[in-house]
Amino acid sequence: MSRITGYFDRLSISKKLAFWYGLSLFLMLSLFGYFLYESFHQSIHHNYDRHLRFEAEQLLPHIDIAGDTLSIDLSDYSRNAALKSDVEFGTYVRLFNRNGELTYESPNFTDVDQPLETDIPNTVDEYSLSIQWLELPARTLFHPIRDTAGTFGGWLEVTGFEWTLHDELSRFRQYLIILIAISVSFSILGGFWLSRRALSPVTSIIDAAKSITATDLDQRIPVNYQVHDELTDLAETFNMMLYRLQKGFKREKRFTSDAAHELMTPLSSLRSDAEVMLRKPRSMEEYRETIQRMLMETRRMSEMVHLLLQLSRVESVHHAEAERVNLSRITKAVAAEYQQLAKDKNIAMEVNIAPEIQIKAHGAYIEEIINNLLENALKYTPEGGSIELQLQRSSGETVLRVSDTGIGFDSEAKKHLFERFYRAHQRDVQERPGSGLGLPLVKAIVELYDGKIRAYSDGPGKGSTFEVELPLSEDLKS
Repeated sequence: MSRITGYFDRLSISKKLAFWYGLSLFLMLSLFGYFLYESFHQSIHHNYDRHLRFEAEQLLPHIDIAGDTLSIDLSDYSRNAALKSDVEFGTYVRLFNRNGELTYESPNFTDVDQPLETDIPNTVDEYSLSIQWLELPARTLFHPIRDTAGTFGGWLEVTGFEWTLHDELSRFRQYLIILIAISVSFSILGGFWLSRRALSPVTSIIDAAKSITATDLDQRIPVNYQVHDELTDLAETFNMMLYRLQKGFKREKRFTSDAAHELMTPLSSLRSDAEVMLRKPRSMEEYRETIQRMLMETRRMSEMVHLLLQLSRVESVHHAEAERVNLSRITKAVAAEYQQLAKDKNIAMEVNIAPEIQIKAHGAYIEEIINNLLENALKYTPEGGSIELQLQRSSGETVLRVSDTGIGFDSEAKKHLFERFYRAHQRDVQERPGSGLGLPLVKAIVELYDGKIRAYSDGPGKGSTFEVELPLSEDLKS
């Protein structure tokens, strides 16, 4: 059995479908054929019983009842020849009195060498049964004999052979078997052809998928939009997956290129400073200045590597279970650190935090969002400017808004703000240190919690606003 199951499992889908289709049709046709055959069989018996009943009714007027004695006079019986005929066309007649004793049998009984077994009914109602006699199918009818007063006097047994009818029945059975076999065979072949035709798009999908490689993601699986079915949906799903993979590969390729470029700049600076200092002895002041520049470049690389690692962790498919955290408390603690920095730069910082706002998140990631937004606001806001930090509830969401009066940005820069390593070409931006990874990291964290981030500005020199929406905990959405 396991070998058969294993062989069946190795068959193609089209062959499996054809097999199950043929098997289902075979079972249905076999069941239908069985009931048709049995109905025809019972109909044959019913019709032959009518023939035997006719014979009995023709014989009853020739039978006399005298007490327990039955006698029959067939001298003027019109079908007397049938009672003398042989097995094929003869009618065999016997009389039994009410005690079940044989009182008469037709002349053709003398020509047979096998007795006809008697199964006299226990009731006085008409009764028929099928038997096997002389190696042929036979049918016997017991008809009750009553006198003029209606008193039961015995039984009239009439027996005839059904071999011609059974021959017809046998041929009918053969025809049914042949027709079922032909129908199932054609259904298997037709089912295989139809399944192959229906599954032909799968072959196209397989061929197209085999031809697609990591370096050639521009190809798409052909979709027949004239026939919209499950396979069309499958092809469209594959194409959407390929589109996402293509975007992912392009993003990673650009990320690798940009990361290499951004890391190469401080590394080249470090190498250049080290080579210059080693060419000849320098004064202590020169050594100090060079080491300070090298330390600044090292810090720049450390910050970039830190942000890259954070991005990698956030975009990873494996994350620890998010916990319920108090966003108000985290925002207040981070804002307190930046208020002193703002004061040192002569920047007014206003903080407005609604109490006890809680969300499902990771505390460290939330701190990263607030740190990056406030750090950018302080970095690009000149002395005498202002920063406003707000945290409020709004329709089942919590809204974190950081506004400043800094350098702002134009519509072109807005399109690229959240791209990795992007830094606007404005002079005020390029003069300040940065990696271009802070906002992409904020966006990745916000999307991790099904949130949204938006950026607004009226233009260069007119300040900017960054707004983050995060869902509240379920029990606080009332």
